[in-house]
This record gives sequence, structure tokens and C-alpha cells, in this order.
Amino acid sequence: SIMPLLELVGRVVSNREMQKTAKVMVTRLMEHRVTNKLMKVRKTFLVHDEQSARMPGDIVRIQETRPLSKRKHFTIVEVIKEEERIVDPTSGKLMTRYTS
Repeated sequence: SIMPLLELVGRVVSNREMQKTAKVMVTRLMEHRVTNKLMKVRKTFLVHDEQSARMPGDIVRIQETRPLSKRKHFTIVEVIKEEERIVDPTSGKLMTRYTS
């Protein structure tokens, strides 16, 4: 039987130093095994972004795929919410509130 592909929702945190790749942070709630308190667990994934159109702040759904490189085995399947784009007045570059 074929296992279903893992789907996660996260926020794009970086797209700077890579071509056709974005870094997506996925935040999950997990119960601590001793204290049973809920805690936020964050993990970053390198994901394939064919058009290199995603910018920091975008909320995306990512899906597991075959390994595309050493660390990249997810691809963006849906953009849930696009962060507002702003043009920087000094450099003229396109940015978002999350651009570092």
C-alpha cells in the first residue's frame, strides 16, 4: 500500500541565498511527555519553489516529494496567504514586513 504524502502548513522565513528554494518554518503544538503541558515546536524545511515567487511572511502548504537535494524533499503545493509586498524607497527592491 502507498503511504499518503505528508502535508504541512508553515511560513516562509527566507528565500535569499538560494535559487528555486525557500525556507519554510512549520510550528506545531506538542504535549510534553513528562509535564503534559502544550509546547510550540518549530522546524524549518527547505522546499522547492519553481518560480522563486515566495517571499518571507507568505503562508504556504508544503507536500513531501522525492529528494530534490541533500536537504530538500518538500515542494510548495498551495499559497494560503500572501504577505503584502512593499517597495523599499532607498534600494527599489521588493520586500515584505518579514524581510531581514
